[in-house]
Amino acid sequence: TGSEYLRKVWKEDPKNSGMLYTEGLFKYSMHINYFGDLMLFTGFSMITHNIFSFVIPLLMFFLFTFVNIPMLDKYLLDRYGKEFEEYRGRTKKFVPYLY
Repeated sequence: TGSEYLRKVWKEDPKNSGMLYTEGLFKYSMHINYFGDLMLFTGFSMITHNIFSFVIPLLMFFLFTFVNIPMLDKYLLDRYGKEFEEYRGRTKKFVPYLY
C-alpha cells in the first residue's frame, strides 16, 4: 500500500535508523494498513450482494482487533519503548478518528 511504501522509503534513510515511523497515514491510525485491508474486503463483500461474503471482513476485524494488533503493539513497545508509548497516546489504534 501507499502507506507501507512511504514507511519503507523513510526507514531506508540512515538518519531514521532505530526510530518509529509515525508520519503519513500512520499519524491517523497506528495500524492503517490493517484498516485499509478491512475496507478493501468490506468493499468486495458489498459488491457481491451476498450476505455470506461479509464473513471474511468480519473475521478479519476480529483477528486484527484481538490477535494481530495486540501482538504487534507488544512488539513495538518492546522495540521502541517510550517512543511507542507517546505515539500510542496520541494516535488511534485501528480506525482513524474513532478507535
